[in-house]
Amino acid sequence: MVFQVITDRRTRPMRAGRGRILFITRARVHEVPVVDVQTETGTMRVSTPEATALDLVRHVAEAGHLSNVATVLAELGESIDPDHLQGVARSARVPDVQRLGYLLDRGQLPEHADRLVGVLSTRPHRRIPLHPGLEDPGVQAERHFRVAPNVIVEPDL
Repeated sequence: MVFQVITDRRTRPMRAGRGRILFITRARVHEVPVVDVQTETGTMRVSTPEATALDLVRHVAEAGHLSNVATVLAELGESIDPDHLQGVARSARVPDVQRLGYLLDRGQLPEHADRLVGVLSTRPHRRIPLHPGLEDPGVQAERHFRVAPNVIVEPDL
């Protein structure tokens, strides 16, 4: 089993019993919102649900596939505060906001998606494929987020 941690500095992978810990380095462009979570051994600082949602769409390869991302977003949906999501999205990369908005809209979280439409209305954005790195299929892009679906996303719910 692999446990993935997104961090702002390079860290070597390590083993913990039979599991592995893989560290993914995120460029430190801005402060990532975190919350303190109480564990058995003390307090741990973790990313907020809103920042986690954006990390998932940014690191889709590490998440397994967009279907995995959609599954986690559906489970995380109740924890995401739409106002906080809007604030976090203002400092995120535009393609990440577009993809997240598209997935939230398709995942029956329209209030969350609407907040991202508001963020994108103030920032220039162009048509992008849903899955980064794969070809644009040339089909009609979704009008609010300008995302062209180039893979089938099937959340495991």
